[in-house]
Amino acid sequence: MGAAALIEQALRLVADDLATTERHFAELLASEITVIPEVAGHVAFAGGKRFRPLLTLLAAEAAGFEEPERLTVAAVGELLHTATLLHDDVIDEGEFRRGRPAARMGFGNGMAVLSGDYCLARALQAVAYTGRDVAVRSLADCVTRMAEGEVAQLHGAGCFQLDREHYRRVIDRKTAALIAWCASVAGLVAPRLVEPLRRFGHQLGHAFQIVDDVLDVRPAAGHGRTPGHAGKDPGQDLREGKMTLPLILACEHDPELRDELRALLEAGPPVDEATVGRLLPRIQDGGAPERALAVAREHVDHAVRALHVLPPSPAHDALVGAAYYVVHRSL
Repeated sequence: MGAAALIEQALRLVADDLATTERHFAELLASEITVIPEVAGHVAFAGGKRFRPLLTLLAAEAAGFEEPERLTVAAVGELLHTATLLHDDVIDEGEFRRGRPAARMGFGNGMAVLSGDYCLARALQAVAYTGRDVAVRSLADCVTRMAEGEVAQLHGAGCFQLDREHYRRVIDRKTAALIAWCASVAGLVAPRLVEPLRRFGHQLGHAFQIVDDVLDVRPAAGHGRTPGHAGKDPGQDLREGKMTLPLILACEHDPELRDELRALLEAGPPVDEATVGRLLPRIQDGGAPERALAVAREHVDHAVRALHVLPPSPAHDALVGAAYYVVHRSL
């Protein structure tokens, strides 16, 4: 089954809950300060599969958790994701997001950052209003880890290091923490299922980020800074001097590329456009993207094994399908 079929099957299973979540998400973005939903909505309603809400709703159904808080958790997962996208584009000076100009390009960096802060505040508020202490505590832990991951990534940008452990730590916090929180339904499912679902989301988060990093070095056909497969600037990680797994693997395989990239980063990012355009084919042709994808597939296999404690159900099967979708999207 292809990637599109895998995700569409999962989406159909919880279509009604996703529609309710979408309405709740829009309500959480609303504000009397009308420019806030305008800025945040530029990202939030620009497309995307609502992958994090989907995981929450599928996990809740697979775990037999039918309480209305599942809808709040699903909406908050997307709200937090929106906040990170708004912030990331400012930090990374990204020009594209989901195939269109980033919010900061039209509204300015300050508005993008502050609108992202609003999304974060509303997420915390929404979960606090559920009155479920476990959800509040788990969200506080999750947001803390996300902030650590963003700082660790920014601190490491421009530093040449073939350090897979540092890369793993950044993903662990920057991406996997939120996906794990969503997949465990904020810790609200039966206690015996919280850790397996968290582990499922954690492993899936690692795979998700690795695939994103692979897509970053596989730009769409054409020239210049136009949206690539990931809907953002192709080669953005290389441009910013971020040592992602495909870049690490490419340098391990090609000593000349390793030496050239070290010299570029020691001179200080950003790497210029001509150099990015010249190096991307070398990274692709050396097989690094394929080797990185193999690592992502291992994470997906670990994620799927964590689901063995769940009873058989269509929701369980859909979670498995969603996991395999991660390593097939846009490839």
